[in-house]
Amino acid sequence: MSQATHVAHAVLGTAGHIDHGKSSLVKALTGTDPDRFKEEQDRGMTIDIGFAEYKTPEGVDVGLIDVPGHERFIRNMVAGASGMDMVMLVIAADDSVMPQTREHLEIMTLLGLQRGCVVVTKIDMVDPEMVELVEEEVQEFVAGTFLEGAPVLRCSSITGEGLPEVRSVIHEMVLQIPPRDWDGVFRMPIQRAFTIKGHGTVVTGVPLSGRIVVGEHLELLPQGLECRVRGLHVHHKVAEEGGAGLRTAVNISDISWRDVHRGDVVAAPRYFSSTRLVEARFTLLPSWKGPLRDNMPVRFHVGCTEALGRLVLLDAKRLEPGADALVQIRLDEPVVVAPGDHYLLRQASPERTLGGGLVLGETRYRFKRFRDWITENMKGKEEHLGDREAYLEYVIRSEGLHPVSRDRLPLLVKDTPARVGDGLQALLSVGRVVELKGSKSVIHADMVARGSDEAQKALLALHEADHYPFGFKVQAVASQMKHPPGVVGAFLAAARTSKCVEEQRAMFRLKAFKGGLSKEDRRLLGVIEEAFESGGFATPSLKVLSGELEKPLKRVENIMTLLQGWNRVVEIDQGVWLHRETIREARDKVVTWCHEHGALLSSEAKDLFGATRKYVIPLLEYFDTAGLTKRSDSSRSLQDGYAGVWAAEEEDSRLEEPDVPVS
Repeated sequence: MSQATHVAHAVLGTAGHIDHGKSSLVKALTGTDPDRFKEEQDRGMTIDIGFAEYKTPEGVDVGLIDVPGHERFIRNMVAGASGMDMVMLVIAADDSVMPQTREHLEIMTLLGLQRGCVVVTKIDMVDPEMVELVEEEVQEFVAGTFLEGAPVLRCSSITGEGLPEVRSVIHEMVLQIPPRDWDGVFRMPIQRAFTIKGHGTVVTGVPLSGRIVVGEHLELLPQGLECRVRGLHVHHKVAEEGGAGLRTAVNISDISWRDVHRGDVVAAPRYFSSTRLVEARFTLLPSWKGPLRDNMPVRFHVGCTEALGRLVLLDAKRLEPGADALVQIRLDEPVVVAPGDHYLLRQASPERTLGGGLVLGETRYRFKRFRDWITENMKGKEEHLGDREAYLEYVIRSEGLHPVSRDRLPLLVKDTPARVGDGLQALLSVGRVVELKGSKSVIHADMVARGSDEAQKALLALHEADHYPFGFKVQAVASQMKHPPGVVGAFLAAARTSKCVEEQRAMFRLKAFKGGLSKEDRRLLGVIEEAFESGGFATPSLKVLSGELEKPLKRVENIMTLLQGWNRVVEIDQGVWLHRETIREARDKVVTWCHEHGALLSSEAKDLFGATRKYVIPLLEYFDTAGLTKRSDSSRSLQDGYAGVWAAEEEDSRLEEPDVPVS
């Protein structure tokens, strides 16, 4: 079963000011007192979330959630709102609209509720004219909210007047609830946890996504503990499966109920993780007095969770009432969220509702404010919350210059590997995402371009620190950037494609490098190259050359490093250097000899080259490594395909000297 074909169950919540008759209304409708605790019954007020149920004439099981109205218990009210399909805003006729009435409506709006009605209670305590005045005030109060145009009903829980009309409206709202989508990954915030003798731990809540069946394994978060589903109750009836939107009790094994807390989450294993950094869109309530400052202490409410933290404004210096901004919420303790979750923020102290919005994702990094690529990426996520492939693209992009493994993507987007794999393949096929060679990691194409710019900056820093080498290997650039060599290789390849960087023999050089050699270095370069080109197989050691030129050995070594990078000289053995022209002449002789004689003995090479053993053996080994010859005992013959291999070597040797200006 991937999708429920009809609504067999619904969750209806109450909201409103303390002592406006919410619990009495629920009891009158269902016959069940939702105040579970003796303290609640003694005090006549709801402290924790209460539950009751009844069935509509169409056979739909309606679960009523009675939430507290008192300011001190707002956190429980927010927890109760998690999973509601619709809401009754309860207003007493003898009090009319009160502070918690306003706050509850704001909270319900921020949490994404879209269906409900208003019930004016205690009509038996006032005259009809007062009831009419309250109804007029209610109409003004709900204007501009999701309850604008919703039914406004009057009733008395004592006399029963108006209760049939309330039930009728509830039945109409139930019929308007669209079928629930059970595709996706199972996740349920925990509202209660307790133990039953002989069964063990039971957790209750309303699943936000996916489906669950008896026997499946789940993960308790943020603890990261695995458990198994021993049994299920859906709306207080034994069931074999449950899913999104259904009031569910799950009997789990292997976990003590004392280790479970309200706000924890049970979910399909390895799809969700806890985080302390949440990226979101936040809207400040229009009723808030004055602008909101950055880095404000807040209480974060999502699902059944409450956590302290700070609100960081990413694209605004401050936030005016009614305005919105992209934010990062930095929490003191881990929470479990998913893209598209509605959340609420309250002032840490004194507690007042600030506003709320939608979760766009979770992050591993503290974002810096006013960074264009960060805000652009978050806007992309926000725009494509309902588009799996597009959202996946922005999740990958949000990792910045850090590649993300294929295996981690389902966790980041909270979707199945199959659907993530299809989306990723589509992105790879159009070049929006790049797969790193030799790994199972990907990076966004925009970040490759950004990384290319960073790699060029790193190359410039390396050049300025040491301008003698022709260029630098990937490892050196990676160390400068403090990034893995694999991804830096992709950045350098992109820079090479854009003609900003050139490569010779796995050495990368920035074409825009403006540093250079001194005039004296230029003169020495010409003198030293001439010494090796004319020396043939009788080249001087660098130490001897240093003495002849009356220059420090280090300076001569630096010049040789540069000549080697330009492929003008080759170190065929430690301290043994030959000019490229000398090697080319020797190569031609080897090819001609092997064509005529089939093989070349080491002893014959000495006469062929007119060189001593000091040069002959290293040079023959160099030819073996370069793909020209292959060794058999003391002889060499031409390798298969040597012409193509050496053609590439020849091409390297014809590269022009890079533009290195005189400083």
